[in-house]
Amino acid sequence: QSSAYALNKNDCRSPSFYIKNINVDFTKKSIIEARSLAEHKARLIALNRLFLRLTLKNKDLIFKKSKILQLVEFLKINNEANSNTRYIANFDVCFNRDLVIKFFHKNKLQYAESYKEPISVLPIFKGPRGPILWDKKDAWYSLWKDKLGLIDGLVKLKLAKGNLYLNRNITTSIISNSDEAMIKKLVANENTKSVLFVIAEPDIQNDGKKYLRTYTKLFNSEGKLENIIYRNKIALKKKSSLYDIEKKIFHDEVSNIVNFIERNWKKDNLIDPNIVNQVDLWIPISLRASTKLEKTFVFNDKSIKVKSTSGFMDKGIIDIGEELILYKDKRPKSFEKITRSLLNTKKKIEYKKDAVILQKNIETWPLSINILKGLPFVTEVKIVSISKHGGRVIVKFLGNKKTFFHATYEKGLFFKNLSNHQYILSK
Repeated sequence: QSSAYALNKNDCRSPSFYIKNINVDFTKKSIIEARSLAEHKARLIALNRLFLRLTLKNKDLIFKKSKILQLVEFLKINNEANSNTRYIANFDVCFNRDLVIKFFHKNKLQYAESYKEPISVLPIFKGPRGPILWDKKDAWYSLWKDKLGLIDGLVKLKLAKGNLYLNRNITTSIISNSDEAMIKKLVANENTKSVLFVIAEPDIQNDGKKYLRTYTKLFNSEGKLENIIYRNKIALKKKSSLYDIEKKIFHDEVSNIVNFIERNWKKDNLIDPNIVNQVDLWIPISLRASTKLEKTFVFNDKSIKVKSTSGFMDKGIIDIGEELILYKDKRPKSFEKITRSLLNTKKKIEYKKDAVILQKNIETWPLSINILKGLPFVTEVKIVSISKHGGRVIVKFLGNKKTFFHATYEKGLFFKNLSNHQYILSK
């Protein structure tokens, strides 16, 4: 079976199943043999990296060559060079999502494939003269910079770049007091929804023992502290200076923090193929705008005279009493080109002056449905009923409810208990 190739990474339909930057180098009696072995090696490396990304397994799995070839959608050659006997190349590998998931199901492997929204990371080393930030000579900062350039998991961590104002104004008190206003400016500058402070702080106790304390603080887009994700304390050699810390200790802690964050994200988003579940959801249609009739509206009127159409869509659907009315044009004080009794709603012969007219934010409905359908572990989204107030939806999926609601929260859909068996979209 021959290899399939692509010119563009966008040809891969599932980003979670796309592995980048694999280097291979083989020398054999012929270039054909060297290239064949190099391509197989690239697929094998990519498959092990894929399993490391999506599952909680730490050991490499053993696969037959034919199975690996079957799971790969295509190879993308980034660059290559060769002689008569040697082949050197850099590949990206796209896997067939459906076949990989079938493999997970067959082997009863739990997996995650949802990416977390990008998080900005600000390394902070508490030195003898205060916090050190954005200093390329600082070992803690430089190791984070190197590590973040190599991350290949589902949690997208990026180095916070800052700017001249932030670099000068993020002080010890800002960090210690978690100053919301300044941190909000930092998050906005980084164009992410959150920022993670990764702090390394040397400490000497009363008994003379020395430690490096490491911990993280996660802040949301409003600058509010959401969580302290990680804490650790590493004993330091007594004879060394408090601030003379081995680079290996820093290196190990950077890896520990990244692995801890990645592992916890996968745990919260694991898809268990052995569990078939469902939730009963109510998705309300929220109010967009309201007004009142300026004059009595009767059955044969061609337009609706109102006090104001401010806030209403240029064309759309409005509620009056129990009736839905479609309008195709609006003016400052009227709705024009109307169609009465939409969806067979109840039509009255006359509506009195000052009767309330409402317009619902109907965009919420299809947006929510599309997000639910787009969740990778969802198998069915069934619309049970819909009215002008909202709709009832049954969602079937693989895994537990914690995973489901964690994923919807990450996508901006916040559900809360409506009753013992039903949940309502609250935002």
